[in-house]
Amino acid sequence: MTEDLITKIDIDQKSINQLKALIMDTVRGANSGHTGGPFSSLDFTYVLYNDFLKYDPDDSLWFDRDRFVLSPGHESALLYSILCLVGWLELDDLKKFRQLGSKTPGHPEMGLTPGVECTTGPLGQGVANAVGMAVSEAILRERFGKDIIDHYTYLLHSDGDIQEPVAQGAVAIAGHWGLNKLIAYYDANKAQISGRVDRSDTTNYRMFYEANGWHVQEIDGQDREQIRSAIRIAQMEIEKPSVIIGHNVIAPGCATMEGDHNTHGAPLPPEEILATKQKLNLDSNKFYHLSDDVISHFRKSYDYARQEVASWRKNLDDKLNSDDSFRKNWEKSQKGDLSSVKFPEFNSGENLATRKAWGPILDSICDSFDFLVGGSADLEPSNVTEGFAKRVKDFSKTNKSGRNFAYGVREFPMGAINNGIAQHGGLKVFGATFFAFSDYERPALRMRALQNLPVVTEYTHDSIYVGEDGPTHQPIEQLMACRTIPNLMVFRPADANEASIAAKLAFSYSNLPSIILLTRQKLPVLDREKYASYDNFEKGAYVISDYANKGPKMSLFASGSEVSLALDVKENLKDSFNVRVVNFGCWELFEMQSESYRNEIIHDSSIKISIEAGITSGWERYTGNSQSNVLNIGIDCYGESAPGAKVAEHFGLTVNDITNTIKSKFS
Repeated sequence: MTEDLITKIDIDQKSINQLKALIMDTVRGANSGHTGGPFSSLDFTYVLYNDFLKYDPDDSLWFDRDRFVLSPGHESALLYSILCLVGWLELDDLKKFRQLGSKTPGHPEMGLTPGVECTTGPLGQGVANAVGMAVSEAILRERFGKDIIDHYTYLLHSDGDIQEPVAQGAVAIAGHWGLNKLIAYYDANKAQISGRVDRSDTTNYRMFYEANGWHVQEIDGQDREQIRSAIRIAQMEIEKPSVIIGHNVIAPGCATMEGDHNTHGAPLPPEEILATKQKLNLDSNKFYHLSDDVISHFRKSYDYARQEVASWRKNLDDKLNSDDSFRKNWEKSQKGDLSSVKFPEFNSGENLATRKAWGPILDSICDSFDFLVGGSADLEPSNVTEGFAKRVKDFSKTNKSGRNFAYGVREFPMGAINNGIAQHGGLKVFGATFFAFSDYERPALRMRALQNLPVVTEYTHDSIYVGEDGPTHQPIEQLMACRTIPNLMVFRPADANEASIAAKLAFSYSNLPSIILLTRQKLPVLDREKYASYDNFEKGAYVISDYANKGPKMSLFASGSEVSLALDVKENLKDSFNVRVVNFGCWELFEMQSESYRNEIIHDSSIKISIEAGITSGWERYTGNSQSNVLNIGIDCYGESAPGAKVAEHFGLTVNDITNTIKSKFS
């Protein structure tokens, strides 16, 4: 063994020991957090950052950086400690761990802490996020060349992560797609919060990964030379994603609690911290400490890294200045500007299911913007995405330029992978499925909204008018449930033209996710010479047909397919009431309008009635709770299996039924 190697081993061990002390101090200082997992994942994470990870020490958002995803977000103290070594966090930040307003929250949050690529915490989703990042890298590398885009996505995941079906679905897709620049480390410490993993899971994960088309290595998770060798071998794999299974114990290195599952979700007792520091030959009187030699050793390659980044930037600038086509495409990719897209318009008088507008919408985007990617959860004909799929071809092992994702029946992995694509940047992404199946995707929707990721989801078959498929496929509570998610734009257009406007708005956002709810049944394309301009849809709620008669003022509030229904009801009531119809196409947009505008829309009538083919709970926000002048018409139970019109008739959602209900209450 050479003197240099001995020195490296010594300084590496010293670094690991100090990082363990830092983790213990951080978690103990907050009196909250996780110690055991960070300890068992530490050797891999240290080696990765110290020897392999490509990044710009001066710019955590450099575009061609390697991505690192910490899927078990509860191991945040591990990542924050490493980021102190990098220089993107200060030791003082660790003293504020899990405290209000700090850069070191309990689970990592994208956009808050430099070096955090995605918000993680709910187990399993980080695995799918990493798959999305690797997909983005592959598509962009194919488009711009490996001299501009050439980076790895590294994933750290745990025993708990891989038990989650979303992770298993993402693993299957990654293998199917042959994402060879995805390298995962599975920290198999065989412990979870309730005890040993084998209480609930005895899966042979080597066989699981191999069956899904991954390259697999098994190593000692505390042997840094094995870790280095395994990463090098994984980097040489050109056909498959790679997983390194690091066999480990929880809390390795602890004085008396090594292997104890109780270290998973709690600070170590003060006496255990003292004994562990003594065992690691550390000064027990020092807290939140990194020595100068450890820091300088870790940062010794920064000059080279800066040279590498500078070379990349010069190469990019040269291409931008010499190749007009490259420059235009790069700007499209980076800015995501769809202002040149001419979204389709539809002729009034047509009867068209709003889902039928989705195909022309995607075509219009593709005509002038070729960085749109996305796909359907095995519902291409129903979601009207099959034209897009044929046009841009499937992304696959052999076609990395394809931009359609054949997700199969995997709504949750689809949603979480799309989140990863948005986290990476450089592409616009959409997903599609039935609205009733948004329940499968909801955890990804929530994480998307939490991170302000501009992912667009098309949900079709948006109400009981699905008909014969019955209550399993008829969304009832889903619309209101989605409206409760902060930061999520929920569009329910009244006709094909409003669907086009909704898509234009949704794809223009850079920091808001959107869902667009479209019908299976045909709807009339409304005559905008008779009714207010569909441009008013951008206000979220607007008067589509105003008062015209004498008598008590009445407002009918409706969304989506029920807007046409409300307009017909108005005609039936015109001899008895002075009626306006308000199209509530997007509550979230409406809340962004001025107070005076909102008050004019909501409060200008004595009688307020909501009409929507879903649960009525929530409409009181706009109608109020009065028993005398308020009526909320909808469906507060599950649906029935029958043709859509018959189902509507059964639940009293016809023009005549609604007319009679209103007259009986208010005449």
